Amino acid sequence: MVPFANELSAKPTNLEEWKRLHYLVSYLNNEQKVMIYVTQKDSYKSDDSVKLKYKFDKTLSSCEVPCTWNETRIEDLTSAELETADAIFYVNQPTPLKSKAWRGQKLIQYTLDPVAYYPQYHDKRKQFDIHVTFDEDSEVPTSFIRDPEKWRTKQPYDIEKHPSNIPAISFIASHWTKFRESWIPSLQEHIPIASFGSVHWNTNFDIHPECANSDSYELKLCIISKYPFHLYIETSQEKDYTTDKLWDVFKSGSVPIIWGAPNIRSHLPHPESAIFIEDFPNVKALADHL
Repeated sequence: MVPFANELSAKPTNLEEWKRLHYLVSYLNNEQKVMIYVTQKDSYKSDDSVKLKYKFDKTLSSCEVPCTWNETRIEDLTSAELETADAIFYVNQPTPLKSKAWRGQKLIQYTLDPVAYYPQYHDKRKQFDIHVTFDEDSEVPTSFIRDPEKWRTKQPYDIEKHPSNIPAISFIASHWTKFRESWIPSLQEHIPIASFGSVHWNTNFDIHPECANSDSYELKLCIISKYPFHLYIETSQEKDYTTDKLWDVFKSGSVPIIWGAPNIRSHLPHPESAIFIEDFPNVKALADHL
């Protein structure tokens, strides 16, 4: 490992460096096997974090290190079982073990929830060894981004074909925030918005029957694809915090109208691939632009 020590100790700064690190880890750990316990919680049963593809021996098919994952309630493990774990993987859990079973054991924190609403999921007391969060300063930064390569082939919305009897802007949200509550009605005073979620609901999903037979995720994509613009109004403005609400707009071929992370422009595929609420002096100016 000595020839690769510098590469393994340095955090990657771009996609090629991440790919190189994955390759090295896979090569150097070819004969290793790692036991990881994952915290069990019903609220993330549908999340990508637990959609793990296993091989016959319970190792992950896409893991560079042959990892054996065991989803469980950490408090149900015996001391002997804890000693077999190379790592404890906490998913949206606030407090790790009071002490490690052995010195080299790693405590890993995973969360994609914002600090503003879920401060208990963020390690303020520095108890974890590895942080996997949306923050780019985490040891392993991650995000809600899905299938970015498909963006290159997705055709943009043809605004010339947009029906004149429906709004040009869609919005889907179920969580009320002060900004969503106050700002969206002010925009609606100047331009119509088709709102499908419980926040400022005014449109039924069945207005687009061709979307009806899809699962919840595909239904959302289908609805967004029917409008040239989609409001991406995040729950909070935090550095690096972007959710599927943004990435699904690109996947659908629409243009996002953004209120989100202060550094969000650096995350986008192109600086002019979105419209930013902050670029306009008032709501009317934005409505006129649209």
